[in-house]
Amino acid sequence: MPWANESRPWALFLFIAVLLGGQLQAWAQDVPTETPVTPSQLDEPIIFDSQMLMQGASGMAIDTTRFEQPDRNVPGTYRLDILINGQWRAIQEVELRAVAGLADAQPCYSAELLMRVGIDLERSRRGRGSDQQSAVVPQGLTCDKLERFVPGAAISVDLPEQKLRITVAQYYLQRPATSTYVDPSSWDSGVTAGLLNYDANLFSAQSQGRRDTHAYSGLNMGLNLGGIRLRHNASLTWSPTLGGRYQRGYAYGQVDLTGWKSQLLFGESTTSGELFDAVSFRGVQLESDDRMLPDTQRYYAPVVRGTATSNAKVSIYQRGYLVYETTVAPGSFEIADLQAASFGGDLRVTVTEADGREHGFVVPFATTVQLLRPGSTRYSLVAGQLVDPGLHGRPPLVLQGTLQRGLDNNLTGYGGTALTPGYVSGLAGMALNTRFGGFAADLTAASTELPAGQTQQGSSLRLSYSKNLPNSRTNFSLLAYRYSTSGYLGLHDAVALQDRMRNESGRATDFARVRARFDANISQGLGTDGGNVYLNTSSSQYWQQAGRTLSFSMGYSNQWRGNFYSIAAQRSHSASPGGLRHARDQDDTQLTFTLSIPLGRDGHGGAVINSYASHDRRSGRQMSTGISGAFSERGDASYAVSVAHADRQRGASSNASVNYRLPQGAFGASLSQGADYHQQSLSASGAVVLHPGGMTLAQTLGETVGVVKALDAEGARVGYTGASVGKDGYAIVSSLSPYQLNQVDVDPQGVPNDIELQVSSRSVAPRAGAVVMLDFPTRRSRPLLIDSRRSNGQRLPFAASAIDVQSGQVIGAVGQGSRLVVRSDKDRGSIRVEWGSDADQQCQVDYALPERHAREGSAFELLNLVCHDIDARPAGKERGL
Repeated sequence: MPWANESRPWALFLFIAVLLGGQLQAWAQDVPTETPVTPSQLDEPIIFDSQMLMQGASGMAIDTTRFEQPDRNVPGTYRLDILINGQWRAIQEVELRAVAGLADAQPCYSAELLMRVGIDLERSRRGRGSDQQSAVVPQGLTCDKLERFVPGAAISVDLPEQKLRITVAQYYLQRPATSTYVDPSSWDSGVTAGLLNYDANLFSAQSQGRRDTHAYSGLNMGLNLGGIRLRHNASLTWSPTLGGRYQRGYAYGQVDLTGWKSQLLFGESTTSGELFDAVSFRGVQLESDDRMLPDTQRYYAPVVRGTATSNAKVSIYQRGYLVYETTVAPGSFEIADLQAASFGGDLRVTVTEADGREHGFVVPFATTVQLLRPGSTRYSLVAGQLVDPGLHGRPPLVLQGTLQRGLDNNLTGYGGTALTPGYVSGLAGMALNTRFGGFAADLTAASTELPAGQTQQGSSLRLSYSKNLPNSRTNFSLLAYRYSTSGYLGLHDAVALQDRMRNESGRATDFARVRARFDANISQGLGTDGGNVYLNTSSSQYWQQAGRTLSFSMGYSNQWRGNFYSIAAQRSHSASPGGLRHARDQDDTQLTFTLSIPLGRDGHGGAVINSYASHDRRSGRQMSTGISGAFSERGDASYAVSVAHADRQRGASSNASVNYRLPQGAFGASLSQGADYHQQSLSASGAVVLHPGGMTLAQTLGETVGVVKALDAEGARVGYTGASVGKDGYAIVSSLSPYQLNQVDVDPQGVPNDIELQVSSRSVAPRAGAVVMLDFPTRRSRPLLIDSRRSNGQRLPFAASAIDVQSGQVIGAVGQGSRLVVRSDKDRGSIRVEWGSDADQQCQVDYALPERHAREGSAFELLNLVCHDIDARPAGKERGL
């Protein structure tokens, strides 16, 4: 960061150095952090008593006047981050204009900008309490002080940090959303870019003299053009016998409909399956996107209503944890922006009155996926063709729509319809939040016309329940039951049956359909050291078919002195592996035991011994033990080695694998050897991003991507993603949260010594699927330590400023021992040292630096030069070591 813009930080540096050096004494008065900053205080100079800062034994006072005023802002237009009370709200172009009577150029703003970043101008105009009514913000831009329009507010510009800071009383802000919410006008659509995710694997195995080789590569491709996002999925396979094959997957385009808080998709995709069964389609989908809403509106949480008799504190607890606290005025209050800590657990509300009295109540909170906040709406509409590779002939047309609406604090209604030629269905239901848990019930009626002139009609009833019992640590995450009559068919089953009867002369009675289905997921904690037990089960019965399909698993897990162990049992029974009658039943039961023992003191040795034992009817007993770990503390390279034995195999088998994770992708290899087989495999996964700065390799990408631009900062690490800036000056942030504030940090550790990051953090709120550019400006400058004395042999005064003669910028200062600490972007130049305004309080150092070696030697280059008096400096003399 340019030293010329750091006068106030240099003042702080001065005092810290004085205190640590023990040579000087200073007095400072602490200002409480709660004291609000007023606009007038922003312009007040910082005044130091120079008589209190003496130059050691010489008794010379340090001239502190240069620290009294901040550096001046120059008129112009700057792209700045806008912060409200320290929270990022937007990034945009801000104009700074010269204002008569003020040395600094002042930021100009509009009423639209203030409202967009969260200021309530109507409240500001009315004022509050002793505040007088404020003026109305004029149309267009104004450069007046903000306190004229918002009582007590202040606005300031920090050009070195590229930030516009606004401080304002909480009362004059719109209802706060969350610290991550960003106004839609600040969502970043990103740049034109191309994306490619790949996941490749080469597998080769030989058993009983026969070799099988197979190669696979999954490809996810994308192209962003403005606000349009195009995506395509495909795979490549190869084998010696079949050769190469390209298999096409989905392809679609998607755009945001910001005003509707929705996404418009055109092409091929799959429905969500939230209310109706999921189906694949080719056509158009219009669907609400809850991610565009503030955090407090995305997920269901009840509205908390109560009454206070004074200015009271309202505290809300869930599972014993404080999740929300605020102060309310006397009378009725309503809290509608609650973010609960989890999706289960009643809310205990405590109201603490001004005199210390407390009263409280409990608000039930148990949710299902159907519950919405009061007034919230979620919808989906699909029109197109149903896609199923198993169908014959032309795909049928399909129309499907769903709607959910939060009716009040505890009730959500929902419904939908699905249509295709010869089929119609309708769904209606409701979800209820009660003290006993969250309930949902819906009924679907369907009518199907079959090719033989028959019509099947039926209905399906679905019930679900969820509840968390914090006192007993029991969580019923899902209890669901569904019953369907014999004539009921879902959309996909109806189309499949119609197609089968038209092309295979089958009968409706040959098609097995679900009669009843029960699902349960239950977990139970057993105290602090007691571990956890779980139970998951799913059972289905079919019409036109005897028996049932059952999947059942239960287990117990715990740890003792850092060693993890678990016991599990799984039972599966399948009366039908497909959808037809007379299929062969299949049963299997498996028991497993696992044990993991970390090596090293306190389990931080980096390696783990893993043991596994199991038994099932098909394979008999199986046992395995091995060791896994990482080659480095960062965990970029890892290994695993194990030996195994199974009753159905001859002798033991051995396995080994290594994996290496780079910023450019992940790579792995594995080997297996048994008595009559051996296997090898290679794998690679990662991504390629084409952006305005070129092409960059990266780890596997998420939906939304950031491109860091930090030219010449090779080696700088980006956040905690494992990415680092490459030789071309770019790095990829593989995943960002759409429509929310994301902060991306760049760690300068590891960059060349002569490269300085002028900004180390950027904030952005990208749209879903966007590729956003994150610019981190860099400055090439060489860090120098110059041991220097004046021509008469006197030491240079401590804390004197070092100014580049050519640019006039402050590039450093004099430290202890008459040593200059500076950064220079020139190989040859002059530095003026100033400790006062008089001619005898200045001198000049001329330097010429050796050839640049960015990564060699000390971080600082050491020089020994004379600081010549300004009027006695030898002409054209420069010297360097």
